[in-house]
Amino acid sequence: MAVVIFASMSLAACGGGNDGGSTQPAAKALTISMYGTPLVSATSPAVAHLQLRATSKAEAATPASGASDVQATVQTLTDALASRGVTANITAQVMDGTTLHQIVIGEDNGLPPTPDQFKSDPSEWMIVNFQLDDMVTPANDPAQQVAINQFIQDLTVFAQRAAVAGKAVFAVAQIPTCDSQFSAAGGVSNAFSRALVAGAPIRVIGGIPLTIVFDASGKAVPSPDTAHLGADCRTPDAYLQNERVQSVADEIAAGYKEAAAAASAASGASSTGT
Repeated sequence: MAVVIFASMSLAACGGGNDGGSTQPAAKALTISMYGTPLVSATSPAVAHLQLRATSKAEAATPASGASDVQATVQTLTDALASRGVTANITAQVMDGTTLHQIVIGEDNGLPPTPDQFKSDPSEWMIVNFQLDDMVTPANDPAQQVAINQFIQDLTVFAQRAAVAGKAVFAVAQIPTCDSQFSAAGGVSNAFSRALVAGAPIRVIGGIPLTIVFDASGKAVPSPDTAHLGADCRTPDAYLQNERVQSVADEIAAGYKEAAAAASAASGASSTGT
């Protein structure tokens, strides 16, 4: 008996959709702050064989030699959004070295804001790619389960604080790995779902179509998809990283344009007194 994992998540709260073909610029630049692990690795192994999935998106960007993962992430996402007609000012706030838990406990001893502090109409968007401190140990390990529960709590507080500041939080879906049916990457994806159920004001974006099949003994069956995950089965290559960046750009661009259109419609109604 084989176990199959399908990965494909989409933006739920901003309308979703693919507006990649439009080149009409948004009226105003989008301000984005990025937190967590960089989406792009400047030293990621290149795709060693022909791309096996047809795509009309731009090919993976090739950062300049010596460019950091942070710089590569910011530039690649900026370019991807620009190709969709969205001008974005992207800054990397915390991309390496600081865990989500350290960020949260660094303010008010980790306490969440009170409900009456929440605001609407976010003035800035945040893209977060938080991971567990240990992305190797399977998610069904007791210690990892404790870490996942703490991750959910911290992510919820982080997003609540962002909402208080009038900022929307977009959590980037993990790229599935084939090292285990109960991989740490799967644990993070499950944590996002549980955080949403618990009321965390986050929106999950950046999912990509990836199929991983496990045999009866729990080992991944080799396939064109697993070939993109490296010898350790948990290191996405440049092709998968680019697919995720393009997915993030699709959903951010679509949501931002919808928000801009809604704001324009509301402004027009107000000016006519209706």
